[in-house]
Amino acid sequence: MPKRSIEESMRRAQASNALSGKYATEEQRKLIKANLEGKITDEEFLKKVLELALK
Repeated sequence: MPKRSIEESMRRAQASNALSGKYATEEQRKLIKANLEGKITDEEFLKKVLELALK
């Protein structure tokens, strides 16, 4: 996915979540972006999400 599309998708998702009173941390946003950019695999992403959830 092109960088511009990733950034636009991230902004739209953040705005949508904000309407519901939900906000992602900086760590969560970096993790999502790394996955969308292909820097980490889906498997690595899910593992890290689970680790964050269990903190």
